[in-house]
Amino acid sequence: MSYKVSVEGEGATIGIEVFDYENPLAQHPDDASWLKAELTVQVGPFSGSFKTSVTTHDLAALCARTEQALQMLSGRVSFETTEGDLTLNMEFSKSGKVQIEGTAQPNGTLKTALQFRFQTDPSALDQMVRGLKVVTQRFPARQVQA
Repeated sequence: MSYKVSVEGEGATIGIEVFDYENPLAQHPDDASWLKAELTVQVGPFSGSFKTSVTTHDLAALCARTEQALQMLSGRVSFETTEGDLTLNMEFSKSGKVQIEGTAQPNGTLKTALQFRFQTDPSALDQMVRGLKVVTQRFPARQVQA
């Protein structure tokens, strides 16, 4: 079973589908919390997806930062996955909209990258936070002995 998290906006959807721990038997803390995932980006006429790895720490950080900004309905949320496959900058405006800018870059390669920008509203971010909470509860950071 996989778990999907996404944020939707005006003509765009950014999604992460998490499948499982990358190495369920990992014995080192640096390896134990990596997740197999797929990143999907659809912005205007452009769409694509690629396999990626994210950490449970990545997803928990995105959840916490976004939830904090939602409580104030202001500010800026900056996020980047550990391997640089996805960067997001979300900025709340006084009009109630949220501007999302980012880059999807498979394996941090300099050869291929999709930069995107779209608007959404706080309710879409709230839905993303709820999804992130489900994923981080299902795939918590694993404590193993070094």
